[in-house]
Amino acid sequence: MEKFKLALAQISSEPGNLEANLKKMLGYIERAGREGARMIVFPEMCLPGYMVMDGKDFHNFFALATDFTDPATAQLRKAAEKNNLNIIYGASTKSAEVEGIYFNSAILLTPEGRIEVYHKSHLPTGNHGGCVFYEGLYAKHGSKFPVMELSEVRLGMQVCFDLFFPEVSRILAIKGAELIVNISAAPVSSKMSFDRILPARALENACYFAYVNVVGQQKGINFFGHSRVLNPLGMPVLELSPDKEDFGVAELDPGLLAGLRRQLDMLRDRARRPEIYWELCEDFGE
Repeated sequence: MEKFKLALAQISSEPGNLEANLKKMLGYIERAGREGARMIVFPEMCLPGYMVMDGKDFHNFFALATDFTDPATAQLRKAAEKNNLNIIYGASTKSAEVEGIYFNSAILLTPEGRIEVYHKSHLPTGNHGGCVFYEGLYAKHGSKFPVMELSEVRLGMQVCFDLFFPEVSRILAIKGAELIVNISAAPVSSKMSFDRILPARALENACYFAYVNVVGQQKGINFFGHSRVLNPLGMPVLELSPDKEDFGVAELDPGLLAGLRRQLDMLRDRARRPEIYWELCEDFGE
């Protein structure tokens, strides 16, 4: 696979104002297209806004959830085709199988018209790092980890808290992901943890890692931004601002990964020993 440009759009959304958020996203998509990017990534829940941190605004999460037949999706698909790029963004989504089930999702729209969805599998609920989260009270967790074959790269997606569970990234890497994208709405209180874990996930899985976080304030909560792209050695290729909306483009070379993965050996069967990892499936809780 050849080199390609990846754009990060670190934005602050207005909770509940889908129209304003969509307009902002379309502007950044146009910019990414002008700069020759083949993919643009937005933060978690950027389309409806991450409006549920206080546990009171559940209505908007449900009311603005998409089944991909809505006008906003149509406009984003049109923008993907017009600008010839893949769009990754966050939104609440409706279950296609069961009425009344909703997810916190990462969505991929391709310029060819494909729609791919990953549902957040680990939902923070309760006190985490000084902030109280309610996600498990309104969203259902996902349980599948798809890897999407694109002309530019093999892609895996995850959402925010999934980063803290190394199994998610490892499953994606074992299934062939060359780029893992984590879209996030992480508050300032958790920045130190993300700063330490992100390089480890890139290095231990010998993959490119893109992290795009919300920035600014929503519902009285400050989000730390500092979106970034890390190379397969965990080194930063691109870093955005920690305190304001920002945009940047990085060049990725998936062709480097095959040789690097042979050298690092963590993903090869001669080094890995999945037959002895059975304890991961045991329940050690009291």
